[in-house]
Amino acid sequence: MDDYEREFLQEIVEKIDNGIDIDEHVLKELAYEFSKEVWKGENRRWLRSVKSVFEFDGRFFIVEWEEPLTEMQEAEFYNQPYEVEKVTTQKTIDVVEYKKI
Repeated sequence: MDDYEREFLQEIVEKIDNGIDIDEHVLKELAYEFSKEVWKGENRRWLRSVKSVFEFDGRFFIVEWEEPLTEMQEAEFYNQPYEVEKVTTQKTIDVVEYKKI
């Protein structure tokens, strides 16, 4: 991470910590340029809900936004980012398959 990126993220985290709203164009930059993980929800008619995770100094934050499903739509950012805790759990799943006899 270069100095500009570090200063940028530090400023964002300070705003989150102090309850200061972040502009939509900055939220877009966080979601597009700084996300480490992305979780996409179900497709709806025009949009899909997305959660983008970014990290700064061992702290994790989520930006929730709406991803357009057509070229005629714009991404929408309604909510401010919030801090989350990264929790790793091990899960076991059963997979059912049918094979020809």
